[in-house]
Amino acid sequence: MENCVRRSPLMLALLPALMLASMPARAEPVGNLRSVSASASRDGVQGWDLQTDKGARIRIELPATDIIRVQAGRNGTLTGAGDKAAPIVLPQPKASVQAKLEEDAQEIRVRTDALVLHVQRQPLRLRLERLDNGQPTALWQELQPLDLDATQSVQVLSSQADEGYYGGGQQNGRYQFKGRELEVSYSGGWEEGDRPSPAPMLLSSRGWGMLRNTWSDGSYDLREPDQATLLHREDRFDAYYFVGADLPKLIERYTQLTGRPNMVARWALSYGDADCYNDGDNSKKPGTVPEGWSDGPTGTTPDVIDSVARQYRAHDMPGGWILPNDGYGCGYRKLPETVQGLAKYGFRTGLWTENGVDKIAWEVGKAGSRVQKLDVAWTGKGYQFAMDANRQAFNGILDNSDSRPFLWTVMGWAGIQRYAVAWTGDQSSSWDYIRWHVPTLVGSGLSGMAYASGDVDAIFGGSAETFTRDLQWKAFTPVLMGMSGWSSNARKHPWWYDEPYRSINRDYLKLKMRLTPYMYGLVHEAAQTGAPPVRGLMWDNPRDPHAQDETYKYQFLLGRDLLVAPVYRSQAASRGWRRDIHLPAGGWIDYWDGRRVQAGAEGRQLDRQVDLATLPVFVRAGAILPMYPSMLFDGEKPLDEVTFDLYPQGDSQYTLYEDDGNTRRYQQGESSTQQVRVQAPVQGSGPVQVQIDAVQGQYHGQLAQRRYGLRVLSRQAPRAVQAGGRALPALADAAAFNSAPEGWYFDAAERRGTVHVRTAPQGIRQPLQLQLDFAVAAAAADDAYPAAPVLGRELPADSLLVVNRPAEEPGHALENAFDDDPATWFRSVRNQAVRTGAHEWVIGFGERRMIDGIDIAPRNDKNWKHGQVRDYEVYLGDSNGEWGEPIARGRLQLKEGVQRIDFPAHAGRLLRFRVLSVQNPEGDGASSTDPMVTAAQGSARAFDALQPRDVGPIALSTFHILEHQEPERPARQRYLSELPVPAALASQVRTDQSFRGDAGMRMNGLQFRRGLGVGANSRIDLRLQGGWHLLRADLGIDDACRSAGGLQFQVWGDNRLLYDSGLVKAPGVVKPELDIRGLSTLSLRTLGAQGSQPAQVCANWANAVLIGQEGDSASIVAP
Repeated sequence: MENCVRRSPLMLALLPALMLASMPARAEPVGNLRSVSASASRDGVQGWDLQTDKGARIRIELPATDIIRVQAGRNGTLTGAGDKAAPIVLPQPKASVQAKLEEDAQEIRVRTDALVLHVQRQPLRLRLERLDNGQPTALWQELQPLDLDATQSVQVLSSQADEGYYGGGQQNGRYQFKGRELEVSYSGGWEEGDRPSPAPMLLSSRGWGMLRNTWSDGSYDLREPDQATLLHREDRFDAYYFVGADLPKLIERYTQLTGRPNMVARWALSYGDADCYNDGDNSKKPGTVPEGWSDGPTGTTPDVIDSVARQYRAHDMPGGWILPNDGYGCGYRKLPETVQGLAKYGFRTGLWTENGVDKIAWEVGKAGSRVQKLDVAWTGKGYQFAMDANRQAFNGILDNSDSRPFLWTVMGWAGIQRYAVAWTGDQSSSWDYIRWHVPTLVGSGLSGMAYASGDVDAIFGGSAETFTRDLQWKAFTPVLMGMSGWSSNARKHPWWYDEPYRSINRDYLKLKMRLTPYMYGLVHEAAQTGAPPVRGLMWDNPRDPHAQDETYKYQFLLGRDLLVAPVYRSQAASRGWRRDIHLPAGGWIDYWDGRRVQAGAEGRQLDRQVDLATLPVFVRAGAILPMYPSMLFDGEKPLDEVTFDLYPQGDSQYTLYEDDGNTRRYQQGESSTQQVRVQAPVQGSGPVQVQIDAVQGQYHGQLAQRRYGLRVLSRQAPRAVQAGGRALPALADAAAFNSAPEGWYFDAAERRGTVHVRTAPQGIRQPLQLQLDFAVAAAAADDAYPAAPVLGRELPADSLLVVNRPAEEPGHALENAFDDDPATWFRSVRNQAVRTGAHEWVIGFGERRMIDGIDIAPRNDKNWKHGQVRDYEVYLGDSNGEWGEPIARGRLQLKEGVQRIDFPAHAGRLLRFRVLSVQNPEGDGASSTDPMVTAAQGSARAFDALQPRDVGPIALSTFHILEHQEPERPARQRYLSELPVPAALASQVRTDQSFRGDAGMRMNGLQFRRGLGVGANSRIDLRLQGGWHLLRADLGIDDACRSAGGLQFQVWGDNRLLYDSGLVKAPGVVKPELDIRGLSTLSLRTLGAQGSQPAQVCANWANAVLIGQEGDSASIVAP
């Protein structure tokens, strides 16, 4: 499927070690419960102190009925997180929690109306239950006592096989972590798999969440079906657990602790633009702007007014704020003049902060700046430092204006949502960039970061098509920004590219502006409850069969009612289709053409044909979407008309929230709400009633009167339309409608039928009822969505990258061979003074893939016989230059059209193709003529060992790399300890226990229940059959022999080294995940033991497991 996970584990890449080899101490269980006493009340919070026989102290507190805090420390002491200016957990409102402590011989219990925490006495272990109307639901239990030592704290919890885990902060490319490791630390990069703003928190689909109150790095091992190992690198334990029936309730509780998302201003929802204009017209960074571009005549900050802001309006392009100093060492000049000049065109001004905000009082209070962007130049230390920096910038706007702070940042932590947009950092434009940002935004929202984004079309590179496709879907997210000045390809202004791109960009930004009240309502909801505007299936559709997995992670919902499926393939590569869109249960309407479909309880999958102007968007049946008049910036026009875009089905309602859109007066209650209700037939068509209630509440600038509009999807025209009990005039067409003070008209061509209604202005304190008298009719059959045509197995051109080029004829690049355009060819250089030897090139796939063939064809004109490939070699690898033996070699025929090169499927990230000879167009042998070459090329010449082999020029119209396709089967996994051990290996391998001990496996004090225990020099060979794709394990020295020394672990596949751990010593544990697709044998080895007793070193392949599909088999074989 197009939206299956695209990034496979790399054969030679590892997840970070959870426990570093340099750690000096061993984890220690907290021991047995010795005493319990009520703790002194802190801020009215009820709690208890527990002491153990090993000197550990544990405090249990209840900040709220459904929140419980557990702290633990060694040596009878508890320490705080070390908060400075910006704490992780905000002061909580005082609440009188009704709780009681129950005791018996086996355990104590802390009970509220919402939860029960069981504390087993011997050994001390915790177990949590949620209470729903008094009925308990088991959530987790500690599988072993909490471990604390001088360097780390580790908690091991039970887990269910179908449990989903979310959170961890902004984790690029993912939002669900069951079956994976979740790293809570800064990764040092901004690409897929990196972590620009991690957070030490976790949410479970079973109705519980956890916040670790810490600034230390963490690793959450969620790979096992029945346990979760949660580690932080500190000698203290401090966790908040909260319970709730669903994810919305859990996010509400998490953001109660860490702070609700900041409610941004209405203008912040419009397109933002950034670059440096104070650098001598790009003199400080040559080569980073397109040829011919000039910032302006002075090379100083005010140039942005004419060169950028004026161009937005000249092109009728929406845009709302500009950062004119975004660049290292840029600075600014004449800031007040710049702010005033941009304001004339409707733009707010913001500033990039290089190393602090020491001038922010003047910049905000006097000059009028209203945005701050915090980059790694200042926040690069991360953790507490970055949070304090964001707080300082936030307060700089708060303290020097009546505006709402609007910040963008990287390097956030838990609680960053109360200050800033979580920005994903600096990347290069690509189709993959679009793809992986979709789950990134969903996952950010599931970590409380309601506002998250990446630059439109990234900061580096870019093209007209990727810019438009990226802008389209980001127009359906709260905030977006383009960053110019770092790409010689293009400026990142939506008006930069010519038609049709400029008009498409304009249309989507104008639609975003019209949908402002819908988006602003989601902003208000986030500020009240923490609910993210950008949502995955799991949020509003938890019963969907794919709610807990990432099968459809490249689509999202904006609020409850809009489903968006971003296009992340080029038109050429996708053939104009967006495949594999999943609609959850219910009725859905295509936003653009009005097609209706019904999805059953299992949901519905469909393909949507798209042109460049179309982003698949579906509206939930029954939706009410409020819309403002079309405008280029917030405040351009009075909000004297609101249109409700209606998709009638059954009873539905919507609450329109409004305030002044800019100041913080809403915090004092200056805001309004207005209820809108629609009654319509559940099936088919019939009369539709629309009730618009009177506005409740008031705010500065609120208009006393407003007209209302309706845009009603209907396949038939109403017989009459009434407003307030009187008939509205029927009008002939859009022109008559737009010039009339009130009335309605029906457009049968618009979305298969749309009724437009407009009322005369009326007082906002007056309710209004409208009725559309539709004839009763039965429900029509679902509209058709034909399946996308089968594309074949060739890798799409937009996922390929030429890493090493052959000697290309100018204008005939290698890309021409896989662009699916028969009019373009690849042609090697024909200059006879250039002797290249064998032609060869290397193509990268962007990820690891299984490849089993190549389609190749010569030029497709009358000279097709000339320049044909004859002898060839094919290589696959993971590292350029490390190729080994060819996976295929052979000879092609002299033939017109496509020939296929087949070979057994192999996995790799790179393909190398070598042309050793070319066809003689008149017969067998190497070619010596070409229709475009006139120089004599006789074979009789003096031998010169320094000259490359003479291989004639080649020409290709087709070079398609074919991906191996396995039939889809249910997933399975097989632990190696479940495989029978041959008798010949019985003395060398122990199953589920250490090689030197009898009490299972322990490494660094942690118990491992599955695995193989081996000695200092061991070898376990496996034979694989089927489609196994992953081997993973926890590798380390068992505690039973930790003082003896260390050794190396190696994994070989088909006689090739896949992994070498280097020297591993206790208490270090490494956790490789290895791609084993296409392999038929594995060999697990230990060697190189060293230390005080090398022969006594014992090692564990703990949790060693093969992951594949049903029908795959494996066996351990005798050496």
